[in-house]
Amino acid sequence: MLQGIEIIFADRDAMLQSLKKQSYETRMRDFLAEHGHYFVEMKEYVDQAGDGEKAAIEIGECIAHAAGTCKNKKGKLDAKTKSQLNLFMVYYVFPAILKQGEGSKVLADGVLKVWRTVFKNKEMQYTDYETLYHGFREKIFGIFG
Repeated sequence: MLQGIEIIFADRDAMLQSLKKQSYETRMRDFLAEHGHYFVEMKEYVDQAGDGEKAAIEIGECIAHAAGTCKNKKGKLDAKTKSQLNLFMVYYVFPAILKQGEGSKVLADGVLKVWRTVFKNKEMQYTDYETLYHGFREKIFGIFG
């Protein structure tokens, strides 16, 4: 299941830099074009499972394992990488999951449950693409653009 999913984390540095409303829209569209099949596969797996919550936990474990491959040269996840992974999940992975339509909240909840445990981030939350997108401001106090 989800063979090669670690590739979704490969460009996280570039995808998190200088996020503005328009760049986020473009990056999310490109992310879904390249990796959207993983999220379709996740949703189908949960939908076809007898126990959707258990299937969502399994998927969360796959995603956490894939994120764990982002270790530094010493074989560890440093604080900067953990922070980037958390942000990447909030900005890209959870919104991509929630774009899969009805029932995707079960999947997102399962992934979040695993993520909080594995990455020791009890406070982490998720939101959908539209909420994030509309939360961006083009300019701060009208002076930066």
